[in-house]
Amino acid sequence: MSATEGLKNTWTNGYDWAREKLPWPIIKKVLTVVFFVLVATLLVKQGATIEWAKVWQTLKDTSVLTLGIGAGLGFLCYCVYASYDLLGRYLLKLKVSWPKTWFAAGLCYAFNLNLSALVGGVAFRYRLYSRLGIKAADVTRILGISVVTNWSGYILLAGGLFVSGQINPPDSWPVGQISLQVIGAVFILVIAAYVGVCWGARKREYRFKSTTITLPPVSIALLQLVMACAHWTLMASVIYQFMPDEIAFATVFAVLLVSALAGVITHIPGGLGVLEAVFIALLSGQVDKTDILAGLFAYRCVFYLLPLAVATPLYLIFEASTRKREKVSA
Repeated sequence: MSATEGLKNTWTNGYDWAREKLPWPIIKKVLTVVFFVLVATLLVKQGATIEWAKVWQTLKDTSVLTLGIGAGLGFLCYCVYASYDLLGRYLLKLKVSWPKTWFAAGLCYAFNLNLSALVGGVAFRYRLYSRLGIKAADVTRILGISVVTNWSGYILLAGGLFVSGQINPPDSWPVGQISLQVIGAVFILVIAAYVGVCWGARKREYRFKSTTITLPPVSIALLQLVMACAHWTLMASVIYQFMPDEIAFATVFAVLLVSALAGVITHIPGGLGVLEAVFIALLSGQVDKTDILAGLFAYRCVFYLLPLAVATPLYLIFEASTRKREKVSA
């Protein structure tokens, strides 16, 4: 017997032993309790850091029309983002209905923005989709498709913006205008390569050790770009609703894209969020800093807190209804 066969037999025997001997029902219940405790802790911690009096005052100072438009655009943005997972459902030929997939992805987006990507984007996806009967391996693939879709659109938009040279970063930043243009050129080449490979590839599956990468058809790759560009455009539109009138939409869009990159490549001191720090650094010469902060705070209320307030009870209702159906079918 070869070493490979011996290793395979060892792994198989260990798997069979674990499946038969370990108390999986108890382990699943413990992990479920741990998950809920973690989420509850994060929600309480998040709530304790929010200045609720300031939230209420900001909402009172903002016109109802502006709040309504911002909330409507935010809802559309969530709808587009949740549709990323519908691509995964289509490519993987999953039997779960599209409304359930879309609903789960929308909840994940709200938790992702407020509780971090690891909890909201990953843990909640595995939890929700497992309750819908989707295998863990397929959840991983859906997550990968969603991430590729979102950032491919960002790379395309940011690449064009950075190459144009319209953004001139402050001197204190480690990335200057020329560096941004180089980054933009690389971004465009990456997208061109991705679309080109999807169009001309002779085979669709490539295996790297234990990981299998499946290339989508070029039509799906182009659809990914359209959907992601729409998502980023809608996000910028929400922010624009709360910015002073002196700031153009194109400027808001550009600063949003820069802030996404800044969150990855640089550390912003001073205790501000990356989004706020970048907007102030690039726009404080045009309008008062307090007006920028007020607008961004209103944006966070509408785009972060409001969806979280809606997603939390919806998730609890989903869990309760799922448990009820399991008891009835048992």
